This record gives sequence, structure tokens and C-alpha cells, in this order.
Amino acid sequence: MARSNVANHSLRLNLDNEQHRRVEKVLAGLNLDVHKSINQFLVEAADAYISRLEGSDLTYEDVPKKEEVRYITKDDLEELRRKIKDELQKEMISILGSALITGKVIQMPEIMAVREGVTPKETEDVSANETTMGLVSSWG
Repeated sequence: MARSNVANHSLRLNLDNEQHRRVEKVLAGLNLDVHKSINQFLVEAADAYISRLEGSDLTYEDVPKKEEVRYITKDDLEELRRKIKDELQKEMISILGSALITGKVIQMPEIMAVREGVTPKETEDVSANETTMGLVSSWG
């Protein structure tokens, strides 16, 4: 009569297979003074192997589920366009505000320098009025 707290799995070793022969040789000559039983040895060996592979797709439960394919919609594109436009507008207002404060004409290399956070040499000595900068940023 089968017990409800015991699971049985059979192990078949083909002695024509080199790997199976190595396993059979170890199991046949297993030192039972060190290991409780062949069954316990196999459980410990399998547990060590499983622990080492933890996080991989060892079982069906570990296989990540495929995500549903989601296509980009016109609304998604419009939202991206609006965000880019708003960011560009804020950046241009900031650049133009800096130009108004310093009172000089901005050339394209200077716009790139401001965008990258590098202050051109001529504008390093001029300190911006915080109130004016606040007003400029509120225009956006």
C-alpha cells in the first residue's frame, strides 16, 4: 500500500552510456558510513544541483511568461510628440532668457554649450539675475 507522504521516482541507468556507468560505479561503491543511504545521497546531489541552477528555467513554473505584444497607437505618438515639444520649448526659453540677461547674441555653438551645461568663456563672468531667470522659466 502506497503512503501519501512518499513520492517515488525510478532511475534507469544504461551501462552502455559512459556517464551512466560513472554514476552506477559511485552508487554501487557508495560509502554508507559517510552517506546515510543511496536515496539520501541522490536527494542531496539533486538538491545541490537544483540550488546551483536556481533562477533558471528548470521547471515550467520558472519559465517567464511571454508578454502580450502591444503596438504603439496614434495617441501614444501624440503624447510623445507633446512631451518632446514641451521639453524643447522649456529649453529654448531658458537659452533665450540667458541671452537676454547677458545682453549678447547667441551663436549655435554657444547654444550647444548651454545645452550640455558648459558655459562659454565670455559668459562665465556675467552672473544671472535670479528674479529674471524665474520669470523666464515661468513663461514656459
